[in-house]
Order: sequence, then C-alpha cells, then structure tokens
Amino acid sequence: MKRLSGLTLRQWAWATALLFFALIALQWLWLNNRHRQLLAVQWQTDLVRQQQSLFNELARFEWPPAARQARIHQLNRSLNLLRNGGTVPFTNLKLPPLQKLPSVTLTALLNDWQIYTGSTDSLNRQAQALLITSQFDMLVRDLQREAAREQSRFNLLLAGTLGINALALAGLVLWFQRKVVKPLEMLAGNTAQHNHTTGLPPNEIGEVARHISEVVENLRDASDFVNAISEGNLNKDYRELEPDYAPGRNRLADALIAMQEKLRQINEEEQKRKWANEGLTRFVDILRSSQNNLQQLGDRIISTLVQYTRSNQGGLYVLNEDDPSNPVLELLALFAFNTKKHGQQRIQPGEGLLGQTFLEKQTVYLREVPEEYVRITSGLGDAPPRFLLIVPLKLEDKVYGVVELASFDPYQPHEISFVEKLGETLASTLASVRTAQQTQRLLEESRLATEAMRTQEEEMRQNMEELTATQEEMQRILRESQQKETYLSNLMDATGDAFVAIDRSYRVALRNNAPLFEQFIKSGIPYEKGYYVLGLFKAEDLEYHKSIYDRVFNGESINVTKNYFGRDYSVNYKPLRAPGGEIIGAAIYAHDLTEQQKMEARIRELENRLAEAAADTVLQELEKTLRINLEALELTRRAINPGEKP
Repeated sequence: MKRLSGLTLRQWAWATALLFFALIALQWLWLNNRHRQLLAVQWQTDLVRQQQSLFNELARFEWPPAARQARIHQLNRSLNLLRNGGTVPFTNLKLPPLQKLPSVTLTALLNDWQIYTGSTDSLNRQAQALLITSQFDMLVRDLQREAAREQSRFNLLLAGTLGINALALAGLVLWFQRKVVKPLEMLAGNTAQHNHTTGLPPNEIGEVARHISEVVENLRDASDFVNAISEGNLNKDYRELEPDYAPGRNRLADALIAMQEKLRQINEEEQKRKWANEGLTRFVDILRSSQNNLQQLGDRIISTLVQYTRSNQGGLYVLNEDDPSNPVLELLALFAFNTKKHGQQRIQPGEGLLGQTFLEKQTVYLREVPEEYVRITSGLGDAPPRFLLIVPLKLEDKVYGVVELASFDPYQPHEISFVEKLGETLASTLASVRTAQQTQRLLEESRLATEAMRTQEEEMRQNMEELTATQEEMQRILRESQQKETYLSNLMDATGDAFVAIDRSYRVALRNNAPLFEQFIKSGIPYEKGYYVLGLFKAEDLEYHKSIYDRVFNGESINVTKNYFGRDYSVNYKPLRAPGGEIIGAAIYAHDLTEQQKMEARIRELENRLAEAAADTVLQELEKTLRINLEALELTRRAINPGEKP
C-alpha cells in the first residue's frame, strides 16, 4: 500500500487507463462472441426459410427431370450446411452447425427428405411433402426459440457489463474525489486566506501547493513593496522585504523593481517637464505684458532667465537689419555682467563665439571657459565661470538674436533644451515686434502716400470727367457712323445691280448682296471680302482684265459688256479716290442687260409689224406706243451710261 500511495497522479492515471482498457477489451470480446452466436442463429433461420420456400416450389409443381434433380441437389447441399456448418455459397458468411433441439428437428427432417427423394410414387411423395413442410415449420420455431434465448443471454451480458462499468466508474469518482478534489479544495481555501498548505502527498498537487506557498510569500512581499511605492517612496529597497533576493530568481520581484525604476525615471521626467512648462508660462506672461517697449522687454527676459536657470550672468543680443548689406548683433540687455567685458555693443556675424553661434545657428555649451573671457564678480571678490551657454534665437532657420548665460554649476540637458525652446518663442516675439515696428513705419508712409494720392485723385477725377465727355462724343460719332454705314448698306442692297469695291491689291474690299454675287458663291467662287478678283479669269484672259484694273487705278473710267452665267452685263469701272484725291481702288457697277435686250427685241418686232401695216389705225397706235417706248429706252440707257453721248 505504501508503494501504491507513493504513485504520482500521472502514474495513477496511466494505471487506471490500462485497467479500463483491459476491462473494455474483455467485455468487447465477450459481447462480440455472444452477438455472433445470435447472428448465426438468425442467419440459420433465414436459410431454413429459404430452403422451405424452395421445397414448396419443388413439391407444388411438376419439374423436368434435370431441373428437379438440380433443385434436389441444391436442397441437399443447404441441409448438409445446416447440419455440419460451413460457408454459404457465393458469400463470406460462415454458419456453425445446429445444436441442441434444432439439431434433433433437422435430423428428422433429413430422414423424411431421404424418403421423399427416394420415392417414385406421387401419392407417397405428397404425403412426405406434408411431413417435410411441418418439419421445416418446427425447425423454424426451434431456431426462433434458440434466437430468443441467445438474445436474452446477450441482454443479460450487456446489462452485467454496464453494471461492472458503473461500479468501476463510481470507484474512480470516489478515488478522484479523495485524491484530487479534496486536496485542491484545501489548497484553494488556504490560498484564498494567504496561508501555506502542508501535509499533502508528494505528488503533483503537493508540488503545486509548495509553489503556491512560495507565490503567496512573494505576493506578500510584493504587496508591501507596491504599497510603499503608492505612498510615494520610490527609493524603497526590495531587499528589506526579502533579504535573500537575487535577480532572475523571482520574476515578480524583478518586474516590480523594474517598474520602480521606470516610475522613478517618469517622475524625474515629469518634474523636468513641469519645470520647463512653468518657465515657458512665466516667459509668455512677460512677453505679453512688455511688447511695446523692446528695452524693458529685454531687461525682464534676461533677468528672469538668469534666475530661473540658476545662472550667474546673462546677456541678450538682437539682430539689427536696418542696413540689409551690413546686419549686426546689438546688445539689448545685461544681467550681472562686467560692463568692461561688454563695452562692445555691436558684434559682426562671425565675430567671436557670439558671432560664430549666429552664423552656425547651433547652441554652444562650454564646460571650460577661458579666464580672460569673463569673470563673475561680487562684493567678496570675483572668479571665472566654469560653464558658458550660448543659444541662438532661431525661428524657421532664421536667427533673430543670441542669448548668453554663464554659471559656476553645469547646465543639465533639460535646462539647455528649455533655453532652446524659449529661444524659439523669443525669436517669434522679436519677429513680431520687428514686424509691428515695420508696420508702424509702413503705416506712416502709407498715410503720407494717401495724402499725395488724394491730390492725384482730384486731378484724376477732373481728367476722368474730361475723358468721359470725350468718350460720349466718340460714342455719338460712332453711332452716327454706324447709322451711315447701315444706310449705305441698305442703299447698296436696294438695287438689283451688282456693286463691288476693289483695293489696289486686286482684292474685294466691299460688295452688296446682288444676285450676281450669290451666283458666284453657289458656283464655288468665294466672292467675299478679301477675295482675289483676278482669280476669276483664265490664264489667257488674265492680262487683259488686269490691264483694265490698272487703267482704272490710273484714273480712267471704263465701260464694257461681259457675260456671266449666260447673262450679259454692262460693267462700268470707275476709280475710287481718298479725300485727298489719291486713287485707293476701283468701283465696279454691273447691270443685267437681259430685260433691256428683251425690250429691244420686242421693239424690233413691233417696228417690223408697223412697216407691214403702216396705213392701219391700230398700227399707228402701235407706232405711237413704240415711239414712247423708244424714248423711255433712250432715257434708261442714258441713266445707265451717263458718260455716253446722245
């Protein structure tokens, strides 16, 4: 028992699993065997019913000798299979031999079967058939009773197996309750009360209890350590709670100590941030209150900065760009500096440390200051400073000034960073002040320029009135010109005759909307303004028509007859003259002679008819009408050709 009680839970689990496996395997083999026997009886019953059906067919019908013999052979083989056992043909099913009561019934069936197959008398076979049928029914009933008994045995075996398994499971639950649950409950209760758990067996639970006791002890120390930190004691030493503490052995302690160090760093950073924010707030108030007086602003800035950074001396220089070609750094304010050292009020860029800092735009921090550079004086004596800080007042890569601080104590990184951030604010303020000054100067210049502009505005107003009058007169002239142009255009379009003006480059300058020009355009000739009129003529006629235009340009008036599109036109060329008498082009009038030619033909016809019947009164009237028409025609001809002699 001692050996068993010393087993671990894992060993107990494996032993229990093997025992259950063996028990389940035995149960499975036993149940499988009984189940096979039950199935064998059921298969035998099915085979008997099948053979009974075959026998009934054999006894009921008349079979050919060969078929009857084959059926008898089949029944013999099946009955022998039932008696001796074996594999069912065409299957993998193996049947055991019949036992007990079914075997006795089968023996009687085989005896009657032998008599049946050996008999030749039909009446005798029928009687034997009835006996064999009853034997088959009896065999089926015996097999069914045997199957029922096998089923009952199987059910009893299954119930017994389930009972055994239930008892085994109950024992396992009781063992688990005693060996696992109760120790765990005791361990949970002690852990909840932060007590150590002892007296457990040396298994996994006992090992867990030992580790939990260690954890509980560590948690007590950790709680005390965390409480000390929460009270603000960031310098608490963990070894005061756990003297044998060693790094790497207690992860919780390592984490708490790391957390303490991180909190200490965060606290230091927060103090530095708070110091910087308070300083920036103080300087923002100074910058807001003293922007109107630059000198007063510089004095307050340098005195406050020296005191806030625990410096001993300080100076503030600003950039003067009144002369863009020669910018210089001018001393704006001092604090505790020797005036001899700062007798030079103006420093050129690149001159000394201050000028070099201005050019390089980078902070200069000296930890060893030359004795001849500067000395800090007081009523008890003087001594050179040990540390010097020079910071450019830079905003967006432009330097607006330089601040210089000297101290016996070193400057911390957060103090240097603070002065650099303040330098950006100071640079922004200096830029704003300078912008305000420039704005004031520009406003004054703007005022003077405004007065001058008012004088010019009065002069411009008078000029505008004159210009307005001139514009109104020009608009009146333009309207009259447009009216004359419209009148001329309507006058030109009122006649059906074609009119066109040609400049000295043989191009159309002006034309009316006569039908002749519409015919030109429909035929594909772009007879519009700017059209080259000599392009109308063929090469052999070009020189002739060009000579007509040249004669007109020389001052000659010409009248010719031309045919366009099957119609004869009387074309009159006249020179166009400028107001000074200079010939600037040619005016061409084209009159359609079609109606005139028709009228002349009609007159000739009437003259012929008058000549044939001169004595007739009607002809006299016609002659009178003809004479009137001839006079009208003559008047029309003179109107068209005013230069023609009568």
